[in-house]
Amino acid sequence: MEIESEMAEAKLRHLGEEVVRALEQKRSDLINSCTRDELLVIQTVMNVGRSERGYRYYFDKDDVEIIHLPIELTGSELMQKYSYYLVHKTKQELAGGIEYYTAVSEQLKEGMEILRL
Repeated sequence: MEIESEMAEAKLRHLGEEVVRALEQKRSDLINSCTRDELLVIQTVMNVGRSERGYRYYFDKDDVEIIHLPIELTGSELMQKYSYYLVHKTKQELAGGIEYYTAVSEQLKEGMEILRL
């Protein structure tokens, strides 16, 4: 989450492509240094954060409104539901899936809030 904040700050301040690439590489190295089990938990929490809320996108602006829908499952039920297919993925597939998303922090924070972690 900290690295993504640094990346956003570097882009806002126009610090240069080299700085942003270095931070992206640091993020990639951090993700790839995790164990498969850690990546499985991270991806599952991200999936909970991305899927258990409603989002309304405004195409004429950059705004996104989060619609707080009622959560009917317990934390362990949500983790089981959203890790169901992930357990068959390799470490590289999990890492690649996490690296693909540019808003890992946002999804993790939302998932942690939903799961009350």
